[in-house]
This record gives sequence, structure tokens and C-alpha cells, in this order.
Amino acid sequence: MERKILILALLACPCFVVAAEAESFSMPTIVVKADSQETDVTGKLKRKATLNILGEKDILDTPFTIRNYSQQAIEDAHAHTIMDVLKIDPSIRTTTNSGHLNENFNIRGFNVNWDDLNLNGAYGMAPSGRVSTDILGSVTVLKGPNALVAGMAPGGSVGGVVIANTKRADKELTRVTANFEEEGFYKSGFDVARRFGQDQEFGARLSANYGQGEHVVDGLEDETVSAVLGLDWTTDKAKVNFDAYSTKDKREGGSPAMVSFASGVPVLDAPDGRTNLFPKLFGNQSATHVGVSGEYKLLDNLKVIAGVGTTEQKYQGHLFGTRVIVSNEQGDVKNAQYFHVKMNQRNTAANLGLEGAFDTGLVQHVVGLRADYLHRDTKQHDAANSTKFDTNLYNPSQSGAMPVNAPEMYNIGDNTFTSYSLTDQISLLDEKLQFILGLRYQDVDVKNPFKNTEYKSDKVSPSLGVVVKPWGEDISLYASYVEGLSQGNTVNSTIDANNGKTFAPFETKQYEVGAKYQHGSWLHTLAAYQIEKPSTLTSPYSDPSNSTITQITTDGAETTSKGVEYGFSGNVTDDVIIWGNLAYIDVKYTKNTTANIVGKTVEGQPEFTAGLGVEYKLPVDGLSINARGNYVDNQYLNNTNTLELPDYALLDVGAKYKTNIGGVDTTFRANVDNVTNEKYWAGVFNSGYTTIGSGRTYKLGVSFDF
Repeated sequence: MERKILILALLACPCFVVAAEAESFSMPTIVVKADSQETDVTGKLKRKATLNILGEKDILDTPFTIRNYSQQAIEDAHAHTIMDVLKIDPSIRTTTNSGHLNENFNIRGFNVNWDDLNLNGAYGMAPSGRVSTDILGSVTVLKGPNALVAGMAPGGSVGGVVIANTKRADKELTRVTANFEEEGFYKSGFDVARRFGQDQEFGARLSANYGQGEHVVDGLEDETVSAVLGLDWTTDKAKVNFDAYSTKDKREGGSPAMVSFASGVPVLDAPDGRTNLFPKLFGNQSATHVGVSGEYKLLDNLKVIAGVGTTEQKYQGHLFGTRVIVSNEQGDVKNAQYFHVKMNQRNTAANLGLEGAFDTGLVQHVVGLRADYLHRDTKQHDAANSTKFDTNLYNPSQSGAMPVNAPEMYNIGDNTFTSYSLTDQISLLDEKLQFILGLRYQDVDVKNPFKNTEYKSDKVSPSLGVVVKPWGEDISLYASYVEGLSQGNTVNSTIDANNGKTFAPFETKQYEVGAKYQHGSWLHTLAAYQIEKPSTLTSPYSDPSNSTITQITTDGAETTSKGVEYGFSGNVTDDVIIWGNLAYIDVKYTKNTTANIVGKTVEGQPEFTAGLGVEYKLPVDGLSINARGNYVDNQYLNNTNTLELPDYALLDVGAKYKTNIGGVDTTFRANVDNVTNEKYWAGVFNSGYTTIGSGRTYKLGVSFDF
């Protein structure tokens, strides 16, 4: 019923300026600016971010840790996907391999998986598996849980909010690009943007790219296709966006792998990063999206905002489960498996809201009221088809074969997420003191028609933030309390005393304080936080009336993350730019009846990570060289902390040359990632599987701006 009411409200809205992808909801008039005005001195971090119900805000005016990576950051890194962008920050861990068809992350000690990536402010609208940067204008990362800004992620991720922002016609552009990687992967494309009309009120941007060839690991062949279209009509009174994209990945001949070690086998030396343990693998995935978004000023201080969008995601083949278990110290692997899986999913998102501004005496208010809706209809395999084969970690075999037939699909998901938000952004004393007060009511209705199960629940999540600027606009101090939500577990075990019980959504709580300083070319951010995430635990139990009951599941477990993060960028001299990140994190199992893991460090969580980059502008006009080093501390492979992965350091180098050839602005880029070809275990997927780190990779790129 709520779904019908919301959709009818959208259709009845007198200004059907409805939003794509359930897009961001306070959409500013386009003003073309130079990148130096919009970003930090590196050109990689944008100074503003669009945060849904909070609108577009300057980073210094937010009581959260935000990184908004620009298109230049994407280009300079030769980033194919969002994972390549987020690796700029070593405190963001990747829990799947670089180059994997699925990309999962860990932020502040908690996972953010691919199905919880956010597109233009809405869950469920991003492509399946991984998001190609070819369709993106920027990538925003909001660290830590934040139900106020983003709502409840459908997969339950609470580590942070990763927002993929599609390309828009924010400047005139005619660009042709070509990129090449050493093993033979080549990608080329075009990107055209124009503004039309007497007041430049109409905008259009079209971009398309095609890539094909071998890369990542030996013998792996990828074919990628993407296209994105962004149209807008922008006036002082109204703004309407139309967005559409199509992406496709086709893979044959291999995949990067995850490795576990059988009982009694220690952590072995990592193999070369180009090792291919799945040479017979194939898989493909695709996604299409279309949506409309907008806002309309009813009065000078009151506007309506709305959005609707739909996305279809498909995959088939061996997309995940690229895991092997090493059985001895010689690296032998027994019974590794090829899987054949299949999924079709259609998602629909919508939003409707009002934003009003008014004063009460010397206090200014911006009040937002909003409804968000997401429906996911999922058809998927119940069990993957599989075949087994033997191999070796250091000398992969060519045995085994993919299952030919795809598994049958079933309707496993008919899920609806509806929420209602109320915020009041308060400022006084010429914005030297700012408050953000907010509530989000979240309603969850999850059905599995194939299993004939259903889960319904609701929760209210309060949020509070304060920003103080006691010494002018250059420095802000802040504190915030926010919550994140994830679905409660349903017990499914006949030997459990609570078999069939479904727990209420879990409330993850984050407390954060910090400071941000921006003066001249320098930008500094410092944050300290604590996150408390509850979960279920299973304990031994004896039922005198039923001898088959031997355990009981309750909701008393908790994981606690405490950390400090520092980031900086600026000019040392006119010709030298530096930037860097430092992070200390302590993530522990603080409550659990399994005595041997209480107080243990959560697997895959290095205590210390650091990154330092430098760019030097050479005396030759337009020519610069750069280098970036990342350090990752030791991390545990299992939750009992008996297996430990060694620390590692990586060095990347590059060069960029901007020139004009025949009247065409031309930029050449050359990068070498992992210059020393370090062999390392990069991170941890779940408990017990570590990912093989990427080998040395040469990248070349050129772009022509006509």
C-alpha cells in the first residue's frame, strides 16, 4: 500500500521533474568553473559534495568524513572501475582482487559490497558487480554508517556510502581518448558535452567506450562496453535531469583468485600477481538504466524535489567464488571449483520531497522532508552448477572445465525498502555555528517466494551533527552522531531454540569528532571515530523437553571499531605538490560467546595504513612526473588471529604531459603500478580467504580535446 501511495504521489506531482536513479535532491544551477576552483590543489578531491536530503554542501560544512574524487582523479589513475579510484586512499580496503568482476570494499572495519553501491544518491541503480568509470564524472565516499543521508543499504552494508555520480554537461567538451596496458588491453572512446539556449539552459553529454584484450592475469581476456547519456534543462526556477547508461563486461580465460590455507598449513609466500588459477573461466554481466530527476521552486524559499529510475542487472558464468584452498606447503590445491551462476534483477527507485528555508529571529533553517522507495525483484540460481579440478598455487594447471549449462533461476527476492526523512539544517552567527538534526524512519519488507519466507520490520534512526568555525572560514571543528541500519537475521536451523525467529534491524552507531582546515593551497582533514555494530551470536543450549535442540541464537554480539584518519594536500613549492593519508584503526570482537575470539582483531584489518604522493612540475612547460607510495600493516587472515598476513609497501610512478598539437589540446599519461613487482597478499575476503595482490602494470593513455 505504501508503495502505491508513493508512486501515485509522484505521478500526481504538478511538476513531474522526477529524478533519475532517485538522484540527489538539491540540484544546483550549473555554473562552469575551472577545476582549480572546484578541487584541492591536486585536482583529485572536489570541495563540494551532493548529499541527498542535505543538498550540495561544502566539505568544511559537513560533520562527516567525505572524499569526493574528481574526473581528473579518475583519469590520472587510469581507473577502469571504482576500485581503481578508491585505492587512492589506503585506509579503504578492498576485499576482492583488483580486476575481479565483483568489487567489494571495507571502510572503517565494515564491508561495503558491490550490490550496495549507490548511484547519484540511490541504492539499486548502479551496475552489477563493478562500476565502470567510463560512465562517471566523480565518486563520493562518505565514511562510516549514515542512514540519514543514504538510508538503509539493501545488502546491509554499514562501513560507508560509496556514491557513483554519472557524467553531466557541466562544461563544453569534445574529447577522444585511447588507453593501453602492457599485455594488450586497449580501450578507446569519446566524450562530448554541450550547452544550448540563450541562457545555456539546455545541456547534453554523451560518452561511449570500448575496451578489449588481455590484462590483470596471464591469459585473461576482457571485453568491456559502456555508454552514458546525460541531458538537463536548468533555469533559476527549475532543473530537470535525464540520465541513462548501458554497461557490459565479457570475460574469458581467467580471473584473479582468493586463497585459503587448510588446517595446519601456514600462510605461504604470495605468488606472482599475474598468476591465473582459473584459466577456463568465463562470465559476463550487463546493466541498463534510465531515469529522470529534478526540482522546482514553488516559492523563492520552497522547492519540491522528486525522482524515479529503473535498472536491470544480469550476470551469468563464473562471476564469484574464485577461491582455492591450499592443502600443503608446496602450494597444492585439491578440488578447486568452477562455478556457473545466473541472475536477473530489476530495481525501481523513487523519491519525493520538499525543502524550505526560513528564519526564526537570528537563526536560519533549511528543513527537508522526503520519502524514498526502492523495490528489488530478483531471479537467481538456488545452487550453482560446479565442476572440480586440481592445481598448484605457484604452477597453475590447465585441467578442469567450466560447467556448460547454466543453473535454473528462481524468484528469490521481492523486496521493498521505504523510508521517510526529516532534517533541519540550522545556522547562526553568520554560519559560524551550524547544526544538522535528522530522523529517518525505515520500513523493510523482504520476501523470498522460492523459500516461502517473509521478513517485515521498521526502525527510526536519529542523527545529530554540529560544525563550529571559531576562527573564520578556513577551519571547521565538528562532532556527529549517526546510525546505520542492516537487516536482522532469520534463524534457519532445526537444532536452534530460536529456529524461524527474525531479529529486528540492527542499529550500527557511529560517534565522530574532527577538524578540517583549508587555506591557500593546503587542505587538511582529521577525524577520530568509534563505531559499534551489533549482530547475532550462537551459544550452546540444552532444552530439557527436546534433546535435538543444542544451540540458541540471540542478538548479543558486537564488533567495535575505533580509529583516527588524517589527510592532507598542498603545495610545498610552486612546482611541487604533495598529498597523503594516514589511518590508525582498531577493530575488535567486543561481545561474543565464542571465548576464543572475544577481544580478537577482526580479520583483514591492518592497524596502520599510509599513503604519500608527490607531483613535480618539470621546467618543460606542461610536463610533470609523479610518484605514490602506499603502506599496509600486518593483518590477520582468521578471526582467531592465528594466521597473519605480512605487511607490504607499493610504489607507483607516472608522468603527464599537456601540450597542443595542431590546435588540439592533448594530454599524454604514463603510469607504472607496483614498480618493484611486489608479491603480496592484498587483503581478506570474509574469514580465511586472502586476495592475491596485483603485479606490475604498465599503462599508457592519451586524450585529445577538440
